[in-house]
Amino acid sequence: MDKKQIYKETLFSVLLRKIKYVLFRLLTQKSGSLFTRGKDIISYDHLLWGIHEESVTRAIHHYINLDYKDFLIDVGANIGLISCQSGSGFGEIHMFEPNPLCCNILETNTQLSLRPEQINIHRYGLGDSDKETILSVPKHNWGGAFIRDLANSYSDVILASKDGYQNLNDKNYVQVKIQVKDTETELRSLFGTLSQKKLTKGIIKIDIEGYEETVLIGIAKSLPTNMNIIIIFESWDKNFNLTNVLNNFQTNCTVKKIQRLVPWKKEWSIYKKIFSFILKPNIYTEISDLHQNDCSGEVILEINRQA
Repeated sequence: MDKKQIYKETLFSVLLRKIKYVLFRLLTQKSGSLFTRGKDIISYDHLLWGIHEESVTRAIHHYINLDYKDFLIDVGANIGLISCQSGSGFGEIHMFEPNPLCCNILETNTQLSLRPEQINIHRYGLGDSDKETILSVPKHNWGGAFIRDLANSYSDVILASKDGYQNLNDKNYVQVKIQVKDTETELRSLFGTLSQKKLTKGIIKIDIEGYEETVLIGIAKSLPTNMNIIIIFESWDKNFNLTNVLNNFQTNCTVKKIQRLVPWKKEWSIYKKIFSFILKPNIYTEISDLHQNDCSGEVILEINRQA
């Protein structure tokens, strides 16, 4: 029988493969045990350091230590990186994720990381009404999916630039049909159930690419008077309409921000930044009051309904 070559290896290719294998093992020795997608931006920190969005995760644990641990509501849960790495400290975890391509992975990751009685996966998004719509998922960043409609407060420029694009070109996105439900209605029911269980002090994490204002107002309208909560949400818009959100809460609300304190100014050259870093070789991240009108980054609302 004739023998047919199917491929060839050289000494160089064999050595290179071994070197890459060793380097990969070294680089990912701290990686977590969840299922992730190697070429996706959302997976990088988890694979390299074993922690996703460290500043948000550490902020969550800060508030867990202050006894905000009855529940975690994860709006925009994706594949569960935040919920899975922070969830062990909570009584219940409710994850809202409309992308059906993520939900099966989310379910698997939560089974790997959380107690079964903690897990509550809601396979729909929260928005301004009950509707069926389209989710645009960046091909290189499944954590950056967004709904492009009137309920989204982001401009097309922000939606494109946050993922490194010049414009919203359909070729850069996977379009997925999803279900969205009215925030006020859904959370009023959920808050009622939690209250009946005497779970009244918890954390809500929101990462929904422009739907933050819509969901925050829905939370404000549905939050019971016996609940104290911490809301941590991501904003790509420095001019985010925080005043409108706070007016809807009509209660004691402290606004804070996760600040990364670097020893340089943004407009400095790379050489000046390196020199300043040598002189002051530490970068600190802290939770501090939001003094300026720049709402970009991770914003925290401390809502005390019982004050």
